[in-house]
Amino acid sequence: MKKLALFICTILIVASCKDDKKEAIKNNDSNDTISSIHIEPTQEDVGLWSGIFEADSVDYDKGDKWSNQNIISVVIQKINNDNTVEGYSVSAGNIRPFKGDLVKEGNSRYVMANEPGDQKYDGTFKFNISENEDSIYGTWVSKRKDLPVLSRKFSLKKTTFTYNPKNILVQPKHGIDEEYTDEYDNVDWVNSKKKKYEEAGDGEEYFIDVQRSASNEIYKINGSTQKLTEKQLKNLHKLDLEIIRNTIYARHGYSFANRGARQFFDNVDWYVPLYINVEDKLSPTEKENIALLKRFEKYATDNYQQYGR
Repeated sequence: MKKLALFICTILIVASCKDDKKEAIKNNDSNDTISSIHIEPTQEDVGLWSGIFEADSVDYDKGDKWSNQNIISVVIQKINNDNTVEGYSVSAGNIRPFKGDLVKEGNSRYVMANEPGDQKYDGTFKFNISENEDSIYGTWVSKRKDLPVLSRKFSLKKTTFTYNPKNILVQPKHGIDEEYTDEYDNVDWVNSKKKKYEEAGDGEEYFIDVQRSASNEIYKINGSTQKLTEKQLKNLHKLDLEIIRNTIYARHGYSFANRGARQFFDNVDWYVPLYINVEDKLSPTEKENIALLKRFEKYATDNYQQYGR
């Protein structure tokens, strides 16, 4: 039987999950015909894959407090001699261990793995490993049927994570035929509010949705490479300050639980969510800048405008 090994990738261990990973996790029940294969694992049988985690089956009657797309990172830490696979996933501020089996059915290789089931949003993974092992693709199915999102699909690319203090948000480039302008890139689409207007003439009142927006300073100010000054920040909107601060955390691989924060980073090439706490990774300069930004956020105001979608 041929040796099957995943390519080399940095071994990632999240300390906060050590206790969770010790829990016994039952294998997923399946009607699939499975023929097991022998694995001769080595310490190199690990990998990190990251990409879009997209809602696939949704019950819209059960609420709207969910995201259609998140970024998910899947880490395979170990493949044991008994064909069991151990790892964890990180998405939307949640880090969960999983355990399952590497199986072979015909010419396909795939992983069937369960999260523990002791959290509301735990589920079951089934994903194939591409022939050259540079991607994984499959589905995640919720263990509960009373939640809005019943399943998600994903196709993730193999990657590595390296902290780079020079990483900064890059303003998307739009083609000349685009119907929208660059101002739409800086809009908070998650936290809209109602604004009351009065119809001229008859005095009839009506409400419209308005969104807060940021300036292009979010693409210029780097809170990881320089000590920020009050002069740089005093005229910025609150959303500007929030994004500049959150970019510091994003550079360290922080996974945002807040949907409002995620919308600005999930489409950024260098962003790989891996941790739910990065306080011990921040540099002294970053810590000082975060404190300054928070102080200005407390008193800053937002710029609200009406946008179409």
